[in-house]
Amino acid sequence: MNPLVRVAALVLLPAWVAGCGERAPLSQVTWTPNPNARVPLALIGKLTTDRPASARVSFSDGERMTTLARWPELASERELMVLGFHPATRYSVRVEVTDARGSSATSEAFEWITPPLPASFPPLSVTVCRPEKMEPGVTLIPAERWPGRGDPDREFGALFALDEHGEVVWFYDAPHAISEAKRLANGNLVYYHGTRGNVVEMDMLGNVVRQWYTTRLPGTVAPEGGIPIDASTIHHDVQELPSGNFLALSTELRRFESYPASEDDPNVPPAPARVVGDVIIEYEVDGTVVKRWPVLDLLDPLRIGYESLDWGFWQGVYENLPEEPLRDWAHVNSVHYDAQDHALIVSSYHQDAVFELDLATGRLRWILGFPTGWGERWKPLILTPVGDGLYPFHQHAARLTPQRTLLMFDNGKYRALPFAPKMRPEESFSRAVEFALDEQTLEFRELWSYGGRPGEIFFTPFLGETDWLPVKEHVLVTDGGRVTQPNGRPGFHPAQGRKWARVLEVTHTTPAEVVFEVLLDEPNRGWTVYRSERLASLYSR
Repeated sequence: MNPLVRVAALVLLPAWVAGCGERAPLSQVTWTPNPNARVPLALIGKLTTDRPASARVSFSDGERMTTLARWPELASERELMVLGFHPATRYSVRVEVTDARGSSATSEAFEWITPPLPASFPPLSVTVCRPEKMEPGVTLIPAERWPGRGDPDREFGALFALDEHGEVVWFYDAPHAISEAKRLANGNLVYYHGTRGNVVEMDMLGNVVRQWYTTRLPGTVAPEGGIPIDASTIHHDVQELPSGNFLALSTELRRFESYPASEDDPNVPPAPARVVGDVIIEYEVDGTVVKRWPVLDLLDPLRIGYESLDWGFWQGVYENLPEEPLRDWAHVNSVHYDAQDHALIVSSYHQDAVFELDLATGRLRWILGFPTGWGERWKPLILTPVGDGLYPFHQHAARLTPQRTLLMFDNGKYRALPFAPKMRPEESFSRAVEFALDEQTLEFRELWSYGGRPGEIFFTPFLGETDWLPVKEHVLVTDGGRVTQPNGRPGFHPAQGRKWARVLEVTHTTPAEVVFEVLLDEPNRGWTVYRSERLASLYSR
């Protein structure tokens, strides 16, 4: 017998239930710790009863009791997936079954000591935790590890969930870096990984259900059983649409004979260049691409922002040639589907702009971005501020709230466009910010923002996200890419110093109150978080 398998026979309580004269159901449950070692905080039960019965599971560590009433339907055989355990903890697990007449029986206790967190697990420090004020659910965090001043470790990934006390209750010890993970309608998770962007659907036991891979670039390695997508890359964002199709960001490469060659000197003449243009794609479950929206056809292809002439993000994917250098022109980092208006809200990091694309007409409705540098075709679409509204710079994760306001993480990097002077790092500031948009007057107005506690340095040059939390109407902020130089001052680039991150929940008030905060930070290694999610539960229903 597998040493991990334990059997607990159900004890009848009592043999005849008072008042009904019915014998309690005879049952047996076999417990097995999750065979997939990458998700060790999960228990699987095989339950059989001599007649159809419902089931519920309770587990206790001696201080806290959790009861899962997730199996109300009557059945004689079922599998019990039990989640929510803390690491390195002794638990007593019991099952109660109830038949159609209300007769019940409860099992003997199954004793289980959960495994500890691995030594490589990210360092967590919960600095604020007010469960009574927080949005219910668990916080899903993917952490990336940076061994030194170079790139992150692509062979390491940690995806974990924290309960309302900031304690780990689920984790996936991934074989590769994970930037984000989202829940699908069927309860599984979807994430992408790798420089070309393999997309993986995984269940909560860590088992791969489906995976997709791109095929347009040479040297692509197809995963076993993978579903091909006719695209070059998948990057930054992939999400499920109401139709069941997927929306994702990809890329294309276009050559320009005459392209801007400097961000600092307007007198440097244009030169040939190869430009990486982002492409928004919609694809079906079988990998068929049904629609493409090249961003080079939507925004001004000759307008540049700071870092538009960089190529480092695409190193190893596209070749950088001295005679025709590679340019990361727009670096789109989020796309959001607006079902009400049948439109896409798109964020471009290097263009310092967010825009809305009308899917019915294929035309832009508006652009939220600094007015400098746009060609004549785009100038009439630029939103103008009302009052003291500030344009975002190098922003992330622009999405509509239920109130149809626009929420985003404004990184605030440089707060300038070529060829104006850049704001220095020690003067820079980031914020979670909410705007009201008027599409008729083409104006925007700032409604709310959070830029840290009084006196706090809050500057995140890269990564970041804001999520609207519907129950408490709070905001989950992923302050994901901090850089602290050896002199203690903030930096612009990952190579300049220690990288660290935090995830916090703040109230949607002015001033905002922090009700939850967890830090990922250690002296000798860097940690970043691209995005995080608040899930209502570890279970989808």
